[in-house]
Amino acid sequence: MTIAGRARLGATSRGDRRATGARALAPLAAACAALAALAAAAACGGAAGRAHAPPTAPPIALVDDGDLAALARALDGASSALARAGDRSARGGVANDSAADASAGGGRAHVLATLRELRATVAEAGGSREHLAALLAARFRAGPPNAVLLTGYYEPLVVVRRRRDARFRYPLYAPPAGDGPQPARADIERGALSGRGLELFWADDPIALFFLHVQGSGRLDLGDGSRVRVAYAGTNGRPYRSIGAVLVERGAFASAQEATAPAIEAWLRTHPDQAAGVMEENERFVFFRVIAASPSEGPPGALGAPLVPYRSVAVDPHAAPLGSVGLLVAELPDGGRLRQLVVAIDTGAAIRGAGRIDLFVGAGSGARDVAGLLRARAEIAWLAPRATSPLVPARDLEDRSR
Repeated sequence: MTIAGRARLGATSRGDRRATGARALAPLAAACAALAALAAAAACGGAAGRAHAPPTAPPIALVDDGDLAALARALDGASSALARAGDRSARGGVANDSAADASAGGGRAHVLATLRELRATVAEAGGSREHLAALLAARFRAGPPNAVLLTGYYEPLVVVRRRRDARFRYPLYAPPAGDGPQPARADIERGALSGRGLELFWADDPIALFFLHVQGSGRLDLGDGSRVRVAYAGTNGRPYRSIGAVLVERGAFASAQEATAPAIEAWLRTHPDQAAGVMEENERFVFFRVIAASPSEGPPGALGAPLVPYRSVAVDPHAAPLGSVGLLVAELPDGGRLRQLVVAIDTGAAIRGAGRIDLFVGAGSGARDVAGLLRARAEIAWLAPRATSPLVPARDLEDRSR
């Protein structure tokens, strides 16, 4: 299914779909016989007559059903960002640079080489998925598939003004100077940062603003025909807590599967007397910065590269170095199936451990609907060129993220 098709499904079928729990995923290791024979021959090194070789699992079919132009953009962005981070790190200018640091566990040079070889392979395929599958089988290998919970995120649109008035009175803040402890969300909402010149814009909808914090970036409608983009610029350092979990604990929802983003938003809007208190249960508060970006370009991820819909994922960098590429296979809530290569470009407060992946699905209302309902069982297998050292299991990666 195409990216556009997935977006339309999410936008048009939201009234018919209810979250009924994670959908089981068929094993990722189903294979195409020709690719399996090719991979088996390479593994045996010509020793076809070895009579007592132990049985091996069938190789993973490296088949990509997605938009190959989008894949090329994601690979280009990730390799450029990783190269820039490495250059700055080599000059001693970014001791705490997240891109260089988070990629170090898997070897920055190794990750960058994988990205560049994949990009050359996609170019050589010339838009043919069949040719790409054959090239991938010859040049790359996939590690064992990891079972993951797949969720989605997007870039929201929020109506704001540059000046406060009686209606627009909920601020978006730039980060305060200094490294000291910052107030919790409840204190900030009550004015703990007021009067310091940190207000960037003013929103009229505290719930929409809360979800902007959750997503980490967004597009702002200034009401005069112009729009600006804002991106994540840091937090107050307080712990993140899912308000969906809070509402499940309070009995508003029977299970986490029922607590989808649309359902949470609807609950907040129908319980205005309780909404502020529930949102304040998440003490983490996000600060923003204005960015200059093309309207056709996604917001920057933690790696510093633009996010590409259905090609960029957020990961725990302890488990997968930023810049890693994996084959993601999932059954989507609307009945569609996703099978394509994705690039680890971002991180997230709720993305912890090797069993969590967050898929960027774009901007706008269609993307919001898809992201809000996407909660599926999936599998991901991380790739490496055949000519390099063996893949490092996620559990063995050195914890280098800050």
